[in-house]
Amino acid sequence: MTCCSAGIEQGTFEGLADHWQHLIEGCSEPTFFDQQTWQSTWWSEFGGDSELKLIAVRSDSGVVNMIAPLKIDGSEISFLGSTDLVDYHDFLTCDRLSPGSIQAVVEAVSEMSSIDTITLQSLPGNSPIITQFSEAAEHAGWNVEIEQEDVAPRLDLPATWDEYVSSLRKKDRHELRRKLRRLEAAGEIRQVELTSDEDVEAAMGDFMRLHRMSTSDKNEFMTPAREKFFTRVSIDLAKENSTRLCFLEVNGERVATSLSFVCRDVRYLYNSGYNPAQYKLSVGLLNHALAIKSSIEEGHRVFDFMRGNEPYKYHLGGIDREIYALKASR
Repeated sequence: MTCCSAGIEQGTFEGLADHWQHLIEGCSEPTFFDQQTWQSTWWSEFGGDSELKLIAVRSDSGVVNMIAPLKIDGSEISFLGSTDLVDYHDFLTCDRLSPGSIQAVVEAVSEMSSIDTITLQSLPGNSPIITQFSEAAEHAGWNVEIEQEDVAPRLDLPATWDEYVSSLRKKDRHELRRKLRRLEAAGEIRQVELTSDEDVEAAMGDFMRLHRMSTSDKNEFMTPAREKFFTRVSIDLAKENSTRLCFLEVNGERVATSLSFVCRDVRYLYNSGYNPAQYKLSVGLLNHALAIKSSIEEGHRVFDFMRGNEPYKYHLGGIDREIYALKASR
C-alpha cells in the first residue's frame, strides 16, 4: 500500500493550475520546462492528435503531491515535448523525492491496457525517476531500459566576474580576454538584454534572422511551427519575468543573439545565433560570456548551457551533467 492514490486529469490545464504553481514554489530547482506556461503552450502548438494525460498524485488528505504531464500516442505514453524542444523533463513535485508518488504513477499507467510502451526522455542525472520509476515499473512487470541520452554542461557562478574569469582554465582565460580586447577594438560594442514581453515580441524577428543564418542545421531546424512556438513561449514567459533575450551589437548592428530563461536562480541558455560574417570577432561565444556576466550581476547561482557538447560551453567553464532516457515495455 502507498500513502497516495493516482487520479488522472484530462483536457485543459486549468483544474491543476493552483496545484501546479504550489509544486513549482516547493521544488528546490524547477526548470522553465516545468512551468505550466511552457507545458500548456507546447501542448496547444504540438499536441495534435495525441491524448493529454495529466496524472495528479494526491495524498489521503487530497493534497496534490505530484503532477506527471504526459501524453498518449497510440500505445505509447510519454512526456509532453521531445528532445527537439525540451532539454529537461521530470515529474513535478516539491522535493523530487517521492517514491510513493512515483509508484502511484506507475500503477496508474499500468492500468491503461492500451499502453505497452513508456518513454521518458531528457531526465537529468539527479532525477529520482531514473531509479525509483524503473524499480517500480520492473516490480509491476515492465521491462526497463535506461541509457545516457546526452550531456548538458552547466556552470556554478561565483560572486564576481573577475572570480569567474580567474576560475577558467589558463588557456580559456587567456583566449577570453584576448577575444574581448579584439571585440572592443572593433568599434562601439553593446550588449542588450530584453526582458519585457513588448520588447521580446518586437525583437524576435532579429533573433530568428540571426538564428537561421548561423548554420544550415539551425536554418533547417527553425520551421514555421517551431518559430511560432519560440515566439509565443518567449513572450508568455516574459510576462512571468523569465525570458532573457540578448543581442550583441557592433557599431549599431546586431551580430549575435541568445534566448535564455530564468527559473529561480538558474539561467538556462535555450538557443542562440550569430552572423557568420562576424565569425573572426567570436561574437557568438562573447555574447554568451556577456550573458554569464549579466547573470553574475543579477545574482544567479547557475548558468546552464543545456543539451549538447559544443566546444564553446567548455571554453566558458561548463561541466557536464548527464541526461538519461528511460524506456519501459510490456
